[in-house]
Amino acid sequence: MTHGPAPSSTNAYRSASADDLLLRETYHRSSNDLQLVVSLLSLQSRRATNIEARDALADAMARVAVLAHARSDLNERRPASLQRALQQVCEALLSQTEPRSILISLHAEYDVQGLSPQHVAALALVVNELATNAIKHAFREGTAGHIRISVRRNGERQAAILVEDDGVPFPAVDETRKGGMGLSLAKRLVASADGVFIQPEAGSKCFEIRVPVQNAAE
Repeated sequence: MTHGPAPSSTNAYRSASADDLLLRETYHRSSNDLQLVVSLLSLQSRRATNIEARDALADAMARVAVLAHARSDLNERRPASLQRALQQVCEALLSQTEPRSILISLHAEYDVQGLSPQHVAALALVVNELATNAIKHAFREGTAGHIRISVRRNGERQAAILVEDDGVPFPAVDETRKGGMGLSLAKRLVASADGVFIQPEAGSKCFEIRVPVQNAAE
């Protein structure tokens, strides 16, 4: 005589399946909500007559778009990938870089694993902030340039993300030390990912973010 699964096991399986379905639906709705916010910010930005307000709305739109991409990965049940998230940031910034002949490139020594989706989203936002700041301030009008984003190992248990450009040097009075909104946000986001934010040394334009990972040496 063949026996079916115990009632308790069947109920537990059904409960887990229901929870999983609910979680996926929640991720899907969250992603749709974020895309709606992006659309609303884009609409408001186009209608804004004040340049400063338009730029602020565009910056907010870019930040929410990064989060929307990260949420989309969760909805599709893909493992969190820092390389994919950073590639999405680069692609999103092409609309700002290509008209000005600024090259933005990603060079990943390996695809960092072992980061939570929340940490991947936070780091993608940091890179977006630093690259956007370079686009706005590092290159004179009509001058081409290069923004390079790199991911590499830093010892056995750390990964390093570098963002650098070949634009004009920082002012003698180093504005990066004063910390505008973008830089302050970047520092807080790196801290939320248990990372370390390293500002450029004198004569350098390279920002570095170091984060603990599980497989940096694999």
